[in-house]
Amino acid sequence: MALWQKVENGKVVDTSASATSSSKEKTNNNLDKEDFLNLLVAQMKYQDPLEPQSNTEYVAQLATFTQVEATENMVNTTENMQGSNLVGKTVIMRPTNSVTGETSDVMGVVDYMMKEGSNVYLSINGALYNLDDLYTVADTEYMDAVLIADDFETTISQIPDADHVSLADEETFKKIREQYDKLTDYQKEYIEKYSKDALDKFTAAETALKALIALRDLINGGGSTDGDQTDGDQTDKDNTNTGDGTEATTPKE
Repeated sequence: MALWQKVENGKVVDTSASATSSSKEKTNNNLDKEDFLNLLVAQMKYQDPLEPQSNTEYVAQLATFTQVEATENMVNTTENMQGSNLVGKTVIMRPTNSVTGETSDVMGVVDYMMKEGSNVYLSINGALYNLDDLYTVADTEYMDAVLIADDFETTISQIPDADHVSLADEETFKKIREQYDKLTDYQKEYIEKYSKDALDKFTAAETALKALIALRDLINGGGSTDGDQTDGDQTDKDNTNTGDGTEATTPKE
């Protein structure tokens, strides 16, 4: 006949004074390897001496415990390695607000990793975030493209659109075009994909400005050419060659 013991929170309760004094309070209902050992010891301690469990059962339970411990250690090692490898890299965390249940994205460089109990935390922008909240890891090329796209959008927001552009904006647009042409293909593709509105605004305004510049050059160039041609024609009429090496000037009336 087997003996029954009281169980609370998944743990066998020892009513002896020594066991009570050494009991450890749990903050959660999850069983860990310590609970597994306590259960095994309690099972061995309070088994029916007339119907003891066989050694085979104990061996099987110990083997299960060994597997649990090995799995737990492997998870801890993996988390520690992952946290260490993230130091110095740019990541995006997506923590959940414990009150509202809403998620928010936090981006930054991991300064250091720390372990507290079974949890691994990453220090980002002066705050600690649980490794479980990791959303993505960004490489350097991607982050450069993100920052450049943000700067591009800020710059374009400060220039006039196609309906209000003027010749006074020529130098500004020239500098923006020079900087854009220096970008890598990856950075340009990122802007075309994620900052399309800003790029469309710049392209339309640049096209309108080029039309104004062409009109200005046409007016200035046309006036200068006509004037030079008139002066040249007048000089040809005023000066005639006498044939003996000297020029005769036709008197003007």
